[in-house]
Amino acid sequence: MPHHSSPISLIITIVIVIYFLFFNKGFDSEYFRLRALRALAKKLQLNFSSNVDFEAPKRWAFISWMNRGTVPTTYNTFHGYYQDCLVTFFDYSFAAGSARYYWSTYILELKANFPDLLISHETMESRIVEALGQNHLAFESAEFSHKFRVRCADKKFAYEICHQKMMEFLLANQDLTIEIKGGAIALLFEVWLKPEKVEHNLARLIELRKLLPAYLFEKPRH
Repeated sequence: MPHHSSPISLIITIVIVIYFLFFNKGFDSEYFRLRALRALAKKLQLNFSSNVDFEAPKRWAFISWMNRGTVPTTYNTFHGYYQDCLVTFFDYSFAAGSARYYWSTYILELKANFPDLLISHETMESRIVEALGQNHLAFESAEFSHKFRVRCADKKFAYEICHQKMMEFLLANQDLTIEIKGGAIALLFEVWLKPEKVEHNLARLIELRKLLPAYLFEKPRH
């Protein structure tokens, strides 16, 4: 006699299929994310590599945010010119203790040699740093000073960067963590690249570049 599946076994099979299609994040979601990132690279006309790179973190090590944890790697790397600016952005992963973290970094290269300036948010880490005497800078805008922590050894440079229009932009984009150092400005996120957010973040990176005072690029810095 032919074997007929029971309704219960059929339901179980359907549930298993749905699980692997929609909830198996170790396989399915990463597959579709990678496919979306590849399509995005083609749309933006940027070079793209999904390969894991152990050397890239060394190249960007002058960005302090990239010096966290151990065994840092980058992957899903975009590189090229976007709106006449040379950009590189990628997934960034590192180990800390028994956990591994997955962040992302957007970098725009500058023809400059700027001191290290970090614009971040109040965290447990920032409070510990301040307790050790490394205080953040205060600004005329009480709201900006409350929302952001600005650290830079060159106070004059920090105030030149955080002018009125820059503070207004940052208050309208409070999810941003920014580091400027040497010849680069970086946006840093504690989450991996999200295809649906990439163009928005690139637009904000370009806007930050436009907000940097032109005269700063004319000043020799040592």
